[in-house]
Amino acid sequence: MKGTRIAAAAVVIAAAAFIGYRFLDQEEAEVIYESRPTVTAETPRQEDIILYTELIGTVEPVSKADVIPKMAGEVLEVNFQAGDHVEAGQVLCRLDSDALTSLKLNVDSAQLTLAEAQRNLSRIQALYESGTVSQQELEQVQSAAQNAGIAYEAAQNQYNLQMEYTTITAPISGTVESRNIEVHDFASTGMPICTIASDGQIQVDFGVTEQTFSNISVGEAVSIEKGGNTYEATITEIGSMLNAATGLYDVTAVLNEQADLANGSRVKLTVVRDQALGAMTVPLSAVNYDGGIPYVYCLENGVAVRTDVEVGIHDEERIEILGGLEDDSQVIYSWSNELVDGAEVLLKGALAAPEEGGSTALEGEGQGASEEADDAGQEAGEDA
Repeated sequence: MKGTRIAAAAVVIAAAAFIGYRFLDQEEAEVIYESRPTVTAETPRQEDIILYTELIGTVEPVSKADVIPKMAGEVLEVNFQAGDHVEAGQVLCRLDSDALTSLKLNVDSAQLTLAEAQRNLSRIQALYESGTVSQQELEQVQSAAQNAGIAYEAAQNQYNLQMEYTTITAPISGTVESRNIEVHDFASTGMPICTIASDGQIQVDFGVTEQTFSNISVGEAVSIEKGGNTYEATITEIGSMLNAATGLYDVTAVLNEQADLANGSRVKLTVVRDQALGAMTVPLSAVNYDGGIPYVYCLENGVAVRTDVEVGIHDEERIEILGGLEDDSQVIYSWSNELVDGAEVLLKGALAAPEEGGSTALEGEGQGASEEADDAGQEAGEDA
């Protein structure tokens, strides 16, 4: 009886060992089959890569006028303050000039000369009619009177013009940005008495580098940010030469809407720094470098093939390919330390399925072994 039980137990252990061996053998086969590195790949895409840069600009009025006297003189009165809103033609200040005295004397002298010439003409005209003087003498006197009249008109016009210059008016409507004179100051023809910023649209002046200069154009939109608010503007002017003071190209953008931005305040702008439109691109992670030479691995018939490429600009995800790839190239963009030129690789999503009936056969073998073990256990029980 005891020997029968031992024999039955031995049969059960043998059956279990056989089943374990078969399953371990299958796992080993699967590990060997998947030893190739699994990679992901895609063909190049046609996309736009646009890179932006942030700049600082200064808010200015679209139109600004420096009010400069057309004649020098003492300031008699000032009718404005910095920050005042003025209308075109409004009197800003009045001047007194010594030049007016001289001009008034010229007018008075010209008037006396004209009066004398007219009296002389009347006298000669009467003598001519009586036959006392000749036609030639009459014409000479008439010419002198005419010249005296012209001289008087010129002196009077000059005086009136200078009188107008003593009253300085606003050339445009807007806000006075600065006041540079006080009563009794001497105003000169080379110094503005004030600056007026026009009403209406405002602009932002800023500078760009040569790289950005080549990627922007008149009519292009830019984004402006100030105090958490964002505004849209349009580039209206781009300088053709570098500003000697800043080393940048001067650019002007006019806001497309009314904005509560103070003149002279600083704002942040976002403009295009570089761009590649409709470019061939691949994932940035696909490009490697060897001694400064960029290359990618292409999947060809299950093998990773190193392919040197020429690259352009890139953003955080995509990089421009200028040469080296075809539209249907399968570019590997996943990383593996086993990825080398000529290595066999397995494309993710293309794992080979087990042979038809393979798993079924394995299950059948396992099931048969189990049944054998059950039979052995049953026989042992019966013997007992």
